[in-house]
Amino acid sequence: MRGRPRYDQEDAGAAEAFRTIGSKVELNRDEAAPLWVQLRNQVEEAINTGLLAANSRIPSEMALCDFFGVSRPVVRAAIGSLSSEGRIIKMPRKGMFVAAPREHVDFMTANLGVFDDLTAKGHKVSTRTLEIYRCPPSEKESKVFGIPANGSVVRISRVYMTDGVPITMTRISLPGHRVPGLENILSENHSIFGTIRSVFGLTVKRADRWLRAALPTKEEAEQMGVAANTPLIEIESIAYDADGAALEYYEAFYNSSVARIHMAVEQPSATVNGVDRT
Repeated sequence: MRGRPRYDQEDAGAAEAFRTIGSKVELNRDEAAPLWVQLRNQVEEAINTGLLAANSRIPSEMALCDFFGVSRPVVRAAIGSLSSEGRIIKMPRKGMFVAAPREHVDFMTANLGVFDDLTAKGHKVSTRTLEIYRCPPSEKESKVFGIPANGSVVRISRVYMTDGVPITMTRISLPGHRVPGLENILSENHSIFGTIRSVFGLTVKRADRWLRAALPTKEEAEQMGVAANTPLIEIESIAYDADGAALEYYEAFYNSSVARIHMAVEQPSATVNGVDRT
């Protein structure tokens, strides 16, 4: 009972939706399916039918126990299953929300950053710049950009959000001599690729990218709005200009539960002396 009044104040509309679901849920303790599976399926059906709208707040576990008349372990298992499948998003210190339908991004196979890719798809993309500064290059940066130790790089750490939900946290490096004063020019909620193109005439022509599964640190998870033990996709990327010179290096955490990564694969034609042999 304690969770219900508090939740009503936070989101009365969603609370009413959960009351409606609670009044219709029929959990049968004699069925072979565990109670948490039955509850999970009922909540998923409410999401699929639109009874629970995308981005709407979900009550606390205690409030859900009250709505559905079940124990906390049942609720926790049901919500945990939906969260692991990306149907519900848990955001530390903010609460739980119904996930919006997952889109996909194509930046892995295009000469675009995630900012430009999502913007082109009509999403509202925003950024939270954690730091931007000029400094001497690390050994890795010197190797990637081919600049001496007495040169400089511009480092940018950013969290990118699509429609208000964090999708990637990226640590970016650019060769300092090619972007003079960038640290004083780059604006929040503006594309880095777009800025270096319009200000310095630099264009990315191709990129090499490597992916692997990884766990974020506690601080990184907080920036991404996920639990510390949530597996994310770690991306390493080197982007090149038309002359083959490295223009950007970054390492990023990507949350594929927000938007899947789309890759199109085409079988190349096998030719011999110009004749197609496929």
